[in-house]
Formats: sequence, C-alpha cells, structure tokens
Amino acid sequence: MKLDFVIFGGVGDLSLRKLLPSLYYLYRDGNMPSEFRISCVSRAAKSHEEFIGLVKSKLKEFVGDDFDEVVYADFANNLIYKKVDLSSDEDWVGLADCLNIQADTDREIIYYLSVPPTMFAPVCEQIKSLELNPSFSRLVVEKPLGEDVKSAQEINDLLSRTFDEKQIFRIDHYLGKPALQKILEIRNNYPALERRWNKDHIKRVNITVSEKVGVEGRVEFLDRAGVLRDMVQNHLMQILSLVAMDLPDEMQADLIRDQKVAAVKRLSVIDETNVNQLTVKGQYIAGELDGGSVPGYLDEIKMKNESAAGTGETFVAIKAYIENDRWQNVPFYLRTGKRLSERKAEVEIILENDQKLFIEIQPEIRFRNLSHINDLQINEKLVADDIRVPEAYEFLIHQIIKGDQTYFVRDDEIMASWKWIDAVRAGWATTNQQIENYKAGSNGPTLD
Repeated sequence: MKLDFVIFGGVGDLSLRKLLPSLYYLYRDGNMPSEFRISCVSRAAKSHEEFIGLVKSKLKEFVGDDFDEVVYADFANNLIYKKVDLSSDEDWVGLADCLNIQADTDREIIYYLSVPPTMFAPVCEQIKSLELNPSFSRLVVEKPLGEDVKSAQEINDLLSRTFDEKQIFRIDHYLGKPALQKILEIRNNYPALERRWNKDHIKRVNITVSEKVGVEGRVEFLDRAGVLRDMVQNHLMQILSLVAMDLPDEMQADLIRDQKVAAVKRLSVIDETNVNQLTVKGQYIAGELDGGSVPGYLDEIKMKNESAAGTGETFVAIKAYIENDRWQNVPFYLRTGKRLSERKAEVEIILENDQKLFIEIQPEIRFRNLSHINDLQINEKLVADDIRVPEAYEFLIHQIIKGDQTYFVRDDEIMASWKWIDAVRAGWATTNQQIENYKAGSNGPTLD
C-alpha cells in the first residue's frame, strides 16, 4: 500500500503537538504503509530545511525520551512542506502536481483538515474542482462541527458535495481513549455483564468529565459556546452512546454506529417544560485549587480579552433519560466543568443493590468493582504498567489509515445530538435560567 497523508494547517499547533508525533510513533512501531508521504500544507513561507528543523524540535518536545535520531532521520525522508494559499489557484495546481493522483492510482490519500470550519469550503471546493477526490481518498475533519443544528447541517452538506459519507472521518479524540474502546469489547465478550446491562439491574448511570484547567487560550470560543456545546455535545455524548447503545448482531463499523445513533435519538427531550428540573449550569468564581488561589472566570477572561461577554457556562449537569426498553426510567447524569477539584473522566454505574461499577477513562485506564457480578472475571487494569498506551490521536489515525470508521462520528449522529442540545439551549433561553456560581476547586453545583 502507498499513502499520501496531507495535513492542511500542517505547521499549526494540532499538527505539531498531536498529528506528527502520532505519525512518528506509527512509523516507529511499523504501522505505516511501506511507501508513504506526509505533506504539511500551510500558507507560511518556509524552506524545507526550516520545516524539517521545526518538526524535529517539536517531536523532541512532545515525544520526549521516545525520540530517536535514527528513526527520525528515516521518518523525515517522507516529510514534504507545501506552501499553499487556499485562495490561490496557482498554489493548488502546484499541490495537485505534487500529489499526481491521476498517474498513481494505487496510492491512497488522506486529507486531514487541521483548520477552522470556515476553511472547509475553500479546501473542499478546490479538491473537487481539481478532481483530487477519487474513491480511494478520505477526508478527516476536526470538531467543532457546527454550533447548532443549522450550522452542523451546513458543514455536513458542504462535505457531502465533495466526498461520500464512507470517505468522511469526523474525529473526536475521546473515542481514541482505550477505556472507551474497551466498553464495547467487554460488553460483547462477557455475556454475564451484558445480561445485567439494563434497567432491571442498573438504577443510575453517572458520566463525569471534570477539569482543573480554566479557559486557557480558548476565551472567545468557550465564552460564546459554553461547555454544553463544547463538551456535552461531543465528548459526553460519545461516552453516553457507547454505554447506552444496544449491541449489534455483528461488531461492524456501520452496525455499531447505527446503534449509537439509535441511543441518541431516544434521549428524552429537555425543553422549556422541564429544563429547570433536569439541568443546572454554573460559572466558577475565585477559589483555591492545588494549594493556590485562582481567579474567577470573569476575571480570567477579561485578562485575556477585555471585550469578552462573560456569559458562557463553565459547568453543566444534566439528568437525561433514554426512552427505550433497555433504559426506561434509568437516569443518566451528565456532568462536566472547569476549575473543579480534580481532573477525571469516568462512568459510574450504580446497581440495584447500590454497589458500584466504575469505568475510569482518565487519569487511570481501568474498570473497577466488576467482581460484584459473581460470574464475571475481568482484570481491573486494562493496560499493563510496562506498555505504552497510544495517545488517542495515534489510535484514531491508525484507524483512518486502515479505513475503519467504527470510532468516528457519522452525519446522522451529529445531527441527532445537536437537535437534543439545541432544545436544551432553547429551554434555557425561554425560562431565562440563571448561571449558578461555584468556587474554583469545588465540585460544582448539584443536581438531584
């Protein structure tokens, strides 16, 4: 197999911090095709030597002790830098000539759009006009994929005019986390667990993603979008769908994604009639964290952007229900927030006897307390201490190269999740639900 891996935004932060280190590891571990090229595309004027030097310095920074001069020298032989102004037809022709798709049809091609969604249109339009989208090409797009149903539909329509759905990989790095991959594997491999994975044995599910960090460098987006759209619509919704979905008859990508969509579509609507009972939103104020004082959200964002409105929620909790036979009347509590007491992502499953099962996603990667189920024998630790755990992007890029869409989000799932989120937001607006303050370093507001 031959491969062209083309990164638009190729010298941006995501590419240098995540994508190129992931590709380096894949190459080092023998998981890249025998012949490959990585083309980093950007409008910046850089010589090949400057580009190679930049990549080398960033790899040393981000892979640390795993950096190997010999491995890098071989890896760097496959790196290409292309200056492309997305508005320049001449630059695009130069990129097309470099790729030479028509003359080398046994070479697969992956386009990775590490650029804002506003750049999707010029990239897709040029790819289509220059016929750079043969059936063996794939497109990878990063979140955020819209900020509501309307904008998400516009992005999906744009992508579908250039690529078939089978060619599109919508990436959410949470789906690259080993614990989430293990959910389906363990449910499928242990019938004793799956027989109890329903309303008759489970009375509550808590899904929590808490962060110690504040807004960092994302003031404008987070203040506009809030964590409901930034975290719940993608990360927590992905966890929810994997936990709640019915298992398909066969563990095939589209069958799995069918069941994920079905679970999201069965979420009970939250709107102005029940939003105040089923949701709470918050915003952190000054407090103590890790033994030191931290500023409140409003002070923090004003230091970074004086014009910021300060209206974004930094915490949200939702009590959700799934209206199907498996989960009828079982509450799913979704909680996420910034400047909380600890950094963790986990699923807590409370059984009918009040015993608890835990799926720890971060910082540990393990299942705990599965011994409560008598005939179930599963090691609690999912990854041995002496094994390097592939970073989420590394796993997902490997799946893209293999053409496996299991851990990527399909267009109908995107639309179903946005429809549900938009109803919550509309409910907040209609009822004028207020943001509750919580101290930095606390666990955030409560929701019964």
